[in-house]
Amino acid sequence: MKTYIVYGRSNSEYASGMVSKPQNRIDVVKPMLDQFNIKIREFLFTSSESFNFFSIVEAENDSDVEALSAVVFSSGTWDSMHWSRAYDSQEYKKIYEKAHDGVNSYVTSMQLAGDG
Repeated sequence: MKTYIVYGRSNSEYASGMVSKPQNRIDVVKPMLDQFNIKIREFLFTSSESFNFFSIVEAENDSDVEALSAVVFSSGTWDSMHWSRAYDSQEYKKIYEKAHDGVNSYVTSMQLAGDG
C-alpha cells in the first residue's frame, strides 16, 4: 500500500448539514473507503484558511485515490479536494538513488544549445 495525503476545503453546504445534524464523518465515509480499499491513518479537521480537512490514507494506487476524490468533490459540499502521494524517508532515498543513477544521461536545454 502507498501513502497519500488528502486535503480539501468544505463549503457552506457542508457546514449547514453538520449544523442541522452533527455527524462523525469518518463513520459515514468508511464504507466508501472500504469500497476503494483505502485505509485511514489520520482523519482530521483543521482551522486553516486554505483547507479545513486533512487526511493520511493508504491505497493501492493513484487511480483509487483520484476516484475517491472525484466522488467526494462531486457531492457539492466541497470547494476543493486535493491529494498527493507521500513517501517515507526510505522510499524517498530510493527515488534519489534512481535520480543519482540517471543524472549523467540528462542534457539540459542550455547544454544542447551550446551555452552550457
